[in-house]
Amino acid sequence: MKIQFFDEFEEDIKSKYKLCRAVSVRARELGEYFTAARNMERVSIMKPLVDMDSEDPLEISFNELKEKKIEFGNIEEKEK
Repeated sequence: MKIQFFDEFEEDIKSKYKLCRAVSVRARELGEYFTAARNMERVSIMKPLVDMDSEDPLEISFNELKEKKIEFGNIEEKEK
C-alpha cells in the first residue's frame, strides 16, 4: 500500500485524528462491501468509487478522499 501524507489532505481536514476517523469509517464500509460481495450477498453499502487493482479498503478509502469522490462531512454525519 502506498502511504499517503497528511499534507495532501490538510486543506480539507485540519486534524490528523479526524482524517484517521474518516478513513477508518469508510474502510470499514468497504470491508463489509467486499465481504458481502465474496459471499454473494446483497448489501446497501456504496461500492468503491475509484478504479483500483487493490482490494485493500484502507488504500481505497484514502484514494477516494484524495480524489474528492467522497466528502469528509458525509463521513462525520454517519458517525453521529
